[in-house]
Amino acid sequence: MLNGKIGYYADFIIYGVLVIVLVAFTLRESRSAQLIWLAAASAGAGSWTLVEYLLHRFVLHRMPLIADLHHAHHAAPRAYVSTPTWASALVLVGVFFVPIWRLISLNVALGAVGGLVAGWLWYGIVHHVIHYRRPRRLAIALRGATHRHHLHHSPYLSGNFGVTTAIWDYVFGTYIAAHSTASNGYLHGGQLIAPMGSATRSTSLKR
Repeated sequence: MLNGKIGYYADFIIYGVLVIVLVAFTLRESRSAQLIWLAAASAGAGSWTLVEYLLHRFVLHRMPLIADLHHAHHAAPRAYVSTPTWASALVLVGVFFVPIWRLISLNVALGAVGGLVAGWLWYGIVHHVIHYRRPRRLAIALRGATHRHHLHHSPYLSGNFGVTTAIWDYVFGTYIAAHSTASNGYLHGGQLIAPMGSATRSTSLKR
């Protein structure tokens, strides 16, 4: 996951180009095929938030080795730490594209993966803005997501696995309230206050 600046930005470029190519390819098909592709893409994009939550909670935080790598991001949020493009591509192809292609059709598989990739790109943008606070206007618009995600990074709390939305944290009971109890740490004046009795009293959230 520690893949340097070039590797960090590779997803934005490669997957951005992939979405454009998929759309361009679909525009050459018949109107009925386009509508099917659009429906599949909408379903893929709509399901991304759940995929994001499940991957973050059960893969990045629990799967051996991968969890250790993800902890490097928690330890240094502004380091160029991310999932390598080849790894995310393998998941997209092996878990989603091939099964959907075999079970339904190539057109539906391309649409669904296109929607998932669009969701992945939005996640990457949101996550980048949360930690780097750029571009500034988008950072201001994403203040709620920033607040939630900083609580997720707290060493005293566990939850807020959704980055682009909190809906699945509500559904599965992992949502961390804006002001948690003093026994778990809580937010005050832009700082994460450690639990009572902890050696470290506070951690700044001003990034």
